[in-house]
Amino acid sequence: MAKIQKYINQNNFNEKTNFNGPTQIAAGDIINNILNTNHQEAKYTPEPTWRSPFTMAVLTWISFAIAIGGLLPISIKIVKSGLNVFNGTLKASVGFESQIYLIYVILIILFVVFLSLRRIAKSQTRYPLFFNFAISGYGKRLTLEKIHIDKCPQCGGKMKYYNKPVEWREVQYSDGRRKRETTKRVPALECKRNSEHCYRVDPAEDMLL
Repeated sequence: MAKIQKYINQNNFNEKTNFNGPTQIAAGDIINNILNTNHQEAKYTPEPTWRSPFTMAVLTWISFAIAIGGLLPISIKIVKSGLNVFNGTLKASVGFESQIYLIYVILIILFVVFLSLRRIAKSQTRYPLFFNFAISGYGKRLTLEKIHIDKCPQCGGKMKYYNKPVEWREVQYSDGRRKRETTKRVPALECKRNSEHCYRVDPAEDMLL
């Protein structure tokens, strides 16, 4: 598997990443979509479109602030309940409690998002977003990238970059219904003309600084 060559100027992405592999399905309760290697290569070029001010240190402080902020709704509720007991009125305001829970849920979501972004910056990896865009943590700073993909090496079709499901679990309900749940996804390039023309992308393709 080839690697992207980095230059001193981090805005210069002139080389391309190569990686290999078709698709294979394994039957059973756990369905494995294994991307094997062959002699053909799919190529892509990441182009930085926006370098965020969020370094790993900034993301760490934001995550810490959100975690502390998440304790405030609980503290407010405890204080308010204590005041109600002190005043002899145990009836709480339903609207006020709803607002507290809403703030708490929002803070939890933000905490998970920023924790995930911090993990990307810490590991300096790249992951697909949508419409062939990706988020990269190279240099321990979040960067939005546009992924330019060459045509499919097998048929010449257009390709897309996304998180491809590679493992599933068949779930059967008591009423007989069966549902497939995705248990694992990996970054991959997939031909829009034939989905079997698929190539796995290594999130840690870039060398660490």
